[in-house]
Amino acid sequence: MAQLVLLSGGQRLLRQELLLLRDVLFYGHGSEKKKNNNNNNNDSNDTEATAERRLPRLRSDVVLERLLPFLALPEPQKVVLAAGSHCTCVVRPDGQLVCFGNTFAHSDLWHISLPADLRSVVAVAAGFAHACAVQADGRLACFGDNSHGQCNVPPDLGPVVAVAAGAYHTCALQADGRLVCFGDNSHGQRSLPLDLGPVVALAAGENHTCAVQSDGRLVCFGNNSRGQCNVPADLGPVVAVAAGGFHTCAVQADGRLVCFGYNDFGQCNAPPDLGAVVAVCAGFFHTCALQANGQLVCFGGNSQGQCNVPPALGSVMAVAAGAYHNCAVQADGQLVCFGRTDAGQCDVPAGLGPIRVGLVSGR
Repeated sequence: MAQLVLLSGGQRLLRQELLLLRDVLFYGHGSEKKKNNNNNNNDSNDTEATAERRLPRLRSDVVLERLLPFLALPEPQKVVLAAGSHCTCVVRPDGQLVCFGNTFAHSDLWHISLPADLRSVVAVAAGFAHACAVQADGRLACFGDNSHGQCNVPPDLGPVVAVAAGAYHTCALQADGRLVCFGDNSHGQRSLPLDLGPVVALAAGENHTCAVQSDGRLVCFGNNSRGQCNVPADLGPVVAVAAGGFHTCAVQADGRLVCFGYNDFGQCNAPPDLGAVVAVCAGFFHTCALQANGQLVCFGGNSQGQCNVPPALGSVMAVAAGAYHNCAVQADGQLVCFGRTDAGQCDVPAGLGPIRVGLVSGR
């Protein structure tokens, strides 16, 4: 059933800013140059930085579809792709969830089995060894490793519009903007700030959580050992957020990407000529940014080739980052994965078929 959404004052203001951003980015001018994605910098366990392209024009409906997990619609948001530490999950057009990877023969812990009664999935998130799916009616189902209670969905949770999965914790966003987290709390990653307002977007890192409030302010909590929760005071309104192992990246309302936290592998060093970004995702030691023209740029740790964007990838409609791998949905709906593949997390099943994209997922 269609629903009429009345935005709060803060959300209404932010929507106006986004529409202005849309006009500037997609009907104005931009000039950037793409560097080679295959520069080899030394990284002991990971490292490399990459680059950028020219801003073309995009239709406004495409812009709004990509540009927000954000207007807090009281119905599940489409997130068709998620990457966990050792797996990848994707939602087919018919609502069927397909997960692959986690195939270490010597460990049942990392193997994720889908519930038999899972139906009509519209959004998915994946953590270290668990995954969560939002069904069309708003019900949340979590499965896989439950050693820290990360799959114990509260019985009174009610309809959910978005979900994020950390290593051992899960956070779900209810239709009224309330955030509910469960699972591991050893670092305070599910201890919500007392003054947290209505939330419109969220991300879960290894042991920290970030939430975008309805006024565009970013709040992060949990493990802050590397400054991953130290939101810059001058950040301004945020339209997208991603949380990695020990770093956080946020897309501002003007399309600029800002990353903070652990940076030993350059995962916070956005290329200076990156230009406007419409989505971001973060792995353990790397970051991938989706440019306005659909080009994917990855930087940071590259020990497993996770920053080697395939030259023939072309325009990307959705991207997700796992610990050391990435998966992207191309413009024609085909899924391409690259990076670490020892658990089969990059082995796209034959016959998967094209994926219909809604919003972009960040780990």
